Amino acid sequence: MIHVVTWANRGLYAAALREMHRLRRVHFVEERGWSAMTVRDGGEFDAYDDEKTVYLLAIEADGSVSCSMRMRPATTGSILQDIFPHLIADDEPSIASDEVWEISRYFASGAARGRGGFRRRAEIRLASLEVAMARGVKRLVGMIDIEMLPPMLNGSGWRVRPIGLPAPYDEGVAQAIGIEVSKAAVMEMEESQGLEPAICINLDQDKMPPLPPQEIEALQRTAALGDNQHEVLLGVVKRLLELQNDLPESELLDMVAKAQRILGGV
Repeated sequence: MIHVVTWANRGLYAAALREMHRLRRVHFVEERGWSAMTVRDGGEFDAYDDEKTVYLLAIEADGSVSCSMRMRPATTGSILQDIFPHLIADDEPSIASDEVWEISRYFASGAARGRGGFRRRAEIRLASLEVAMARGVKRLVGMIDIEMLPPMLNGSGWRVRPIGLPAPYDEGVAQAIGIEVSKAAVMEMEESQGLEPAICINLDQDKMPPLPPQEIEALQRTAALGDNQHEVLLGVVKRLLELQNDLPESELLDMVAKAQRILGGV
């Protein structure tokens, strides 16, 4: 599944977000040579990493981040509108709308690249549609290098169209794109990419035991199966004690109760 990280639940994702910013530095600064990027604390950041931003993270069983994308309401600031407005054709509808969000900083690392990472990358793209639909968004916009346009049009599963003419920038030639957000677009992508619906996992920080996100995801998968939940709960207690072996009994019981709710009230 794809983890949806917001300002409200980012406390669960401190390690994953550090890894995401580090990988953004590796991908965009070191590999792609984007020289104007801001690097601090080992990661890449910009002005659009703020409380309005939603991050989509593919987190593997070992806690590593294999794929990520950033989303934000276009009305609160966007790379396209603020820095590259010339990429948008004059006859295009304004992207300064509550129904438009911008996507950016989409990358895959390691095993999520090439054919082996096809599913993970497709899951991130589907998650972007699910998140957008849940927030009443009708259109996603973004910019890509021109050589990426053919695979976006033909193999991404998104309903993509150019929204302006290509234009050079410091590191290449960029193309602005628009992506339809609708129930029909979601269903079409699920079918064309072989994906199950509801690919997103939205964790409520206040209701989760203090486990790494990938372990909470595994708990939810177990809950869906409905098997061996007593054994799983015992395993959760042991894991919580490993992570915080000086935990007061009252806090431990509260965390166990939260794990029980995930598992369906065992």
